[in-house]
Amino acid sequence: VAVGGGSTAPLAMAIPGYGIAEQVFVGGFGNFLQVYNYVITARILLSWFPQAQSIGVLQPVFAITDPYLNLFRGLIPPIFGLDLSPILAFFTLNVLTSTTASIGMEMKEQKVTVAGMKRRFFGMRLK
Repeated sequence: VAVGGGSTAPLAMAIPGYGIAEQVFVGGFGNFLQVYNYVITARILLSWFPQAQSIGVLQPVFAITDPYLNLFRGLIPPIFGLDLSPILAFFTLNVLTSTTASIGMEMKEQKVTVAGMKRRFFGMRLK
């Protein structure tokens, strides 16, 4: 794959293992984190409109996101009246998403025989 300056470099990809439970965990939890990220984004945008908290249809958005966002509100003080705690909340969600993807990737050592010489999948020779 040519990237940028024309050099070829292998791209890494997290692929869930073959187990059903692992696929459900990695895929399901990853999807949950993505949806929760969208809900938090909607909550932050709704915070620009103070009257949105009194609308009954939007109450579940506030009820779902406020406990999580309250965890970070005490860590970062508001600057000029601007609450910066969602930045830390998004960073934490990003770390969880990356961790979930890396859990799904198993780097098992697989031996392959190529032309009578044993090699590992990662190119290291066996003696």
